[in-house]
Amino acid sequence: MNLAESQRLFWELLRGEQRPLDGFVGSPELPAAERVAIYARMFLDRQVEVLQETFPKVAAALGSEAFREVAVRYVHAHPSEHADLGQLGRRFAGFLERPDLVDLARLEWVRGEVFEERDAPALSAEEFARLAQEPDAFMHRRIRLIPALRLLELGHDVGPLWDGAAKAAEPRPSCLVVWRAGFEVFHVVIDADEARAIRLAAEGAALGEVCGALDEPARAAQVLQEWLGEGWIAG
Repeated sequence: MNLAESQRLFWELLRGEQRPLDGFVGSPELPAAERVAIYARMFLDRQVEVLQETFPKVAAALGSEAFREVAVRYVHAHPSEHADLGQLGRRFAGFLERPDLVDLARLEWVRGEVFEERDAPALSAEEFARLAQEPDAFMHRRIRLIPALRLLELGHDVGPLWDGAAKAAEPRPSCLVVWRAGFEVFHVVIDADEARAIRLAAEGAALGEVCGALDEPARAAQVLQEWLGEGWIAG
């Protein structure tokens, strides 16, 4: 057995697959099967730890024992296939049985994505004011949102679950904006009109169309100022 074959066999054993151990050396005190089992347990435990680090709110809602049981089943169903172990949990939300925990896991995953997203300078208030001096051209400009921003539509109000104030979330549709400012990630609930405006902006719609989604000019002006203040609009 050459090195590549040994590595492939070891990887298959770590994933829990049953394979002959002819290529591995043991001792009377520690047979080959037990040696491999030690590494397999360590690898499984590390993957469970990564999932717990990625989804701490889900882990808190389930409790440590229940979360570990779910995580172990998930790892066996979806073993790591990426060089970055941080990608292990990309299917975890869909693996959960409780719909409210599915939404909570989706929020945690998106927050992780936003944290890793590339930086981009936000539009300054001064630049915004300068552009607004030409109203006709201004309303035809296209808004670009910062890369580290996501619109997330959920079927539950996960706020109490996130805060640890409840054991379950009410089935209530909600829209959230998740974004990063500096090294911190935030999320906020927004109403349906603002969500529609965010969606249009993400699709590259002109400013006039984005403002039209907010119905009233005063509301549109207020929302744009809030987006500007939070750094959601890219420079």
